Amino acid sequence: MAPAATPPERGGSQGHGAQRTRTRTPLRDVPSPYGLWIAPFSVLIFIAPNLVLLGIAGVDAVETVTPDSTTLIVVNLVVGLVLQVIVFGLALLPLLAAGRPFSRLWGPTRTTGAMVAIGLATGFGVAIISFTLNAIVVLLAGVEDPVEQQLLQDALAGGLPLALVALLAVVVAPLVEEVIFRVVLFRALADRINLPVGLVLSSAVFALIHIEVVLSQPFALVGLFTVGFLLALAYYLTGNLMVAVLGHAVFNAISLGLTVLIDRLDLEELLDLELVAAPLVGWLSLAGLG
Repeated sequence: MAPAATPPERGGSQGHGAQRTRTRTPLRDVPSPYGLWIAPFSVLIFIAPNLVLLGIAGVDAVETVTPDSTTLIVVNLVVGLVLQVIVFGLALLPLLAAGRPFSRLWGPTRTTGAMVAIGLATGFGVAIISFTLNAIVVLLAGVEDPVEQQLLQDALAGGLPLALVALLAVVVAPLVEEVIFRVVLFRALADRINLPVGLVLSSAVFALIHIEVVLSQPFALVGLFTVGFLLALAYYLTGNLMVAVLGHAVFNAISLGLTVLIDRLDLEELLDLELVAAPLVGWLSLAGLG
């Protein structure tokens, strides 16, 4: 009688040859192909441009400005889009150098209609929970100043700038940031250390890399930490990166939509009841983009 087949060791040869399945496969059942040494390098490469700019220009580097023309806004956004893609490619080089297959980025579960639905629902849930926590912060701390992000400022120009901001915030940023902070960083931490450490540490790093939020309205980091935590948890439970990407995209779309809505309707003047206006407008405007 032939000997029974033994399961592959955790982190062994299965790591390169694992097949994706239509059946939901939580990440706890599949070892991360990315080691702890890869994650810091990828994250550092990804945030390096912001750190360099901050080191050169200081706080002035993250102050929002209103360019004189729509053309200049468009040029800045296109340059930002190109740089985002380039930096993302560079951040993946450590994976390539380690011989890690990019096919493993998407997780063990295939993207099905059910996964898409879960991702969209996750985005709405993340937005509600994150915004509610921000509302609690507003009520407890009396915070009224909104988050200042250049992308949000550019979006208020409308037209082509708004379309480009939507492309960056709803398409590019969710994909890029989920790969770096959920696939590489979170999976490495959760698999090599433990799940709680992975959830907390990756979410904290994700929140803190939003330098504009850190400097303009640090209270909003509560919401961003929550976004990172819930997206990482959704990714872990489903084993499908698209769930996190779609959740992130929905959250950013809602945040962007609320920012434009507040500006167009001038809610700060329409809601002139002091006890209602500050918490409500603060709840909406503290969201920011993840």
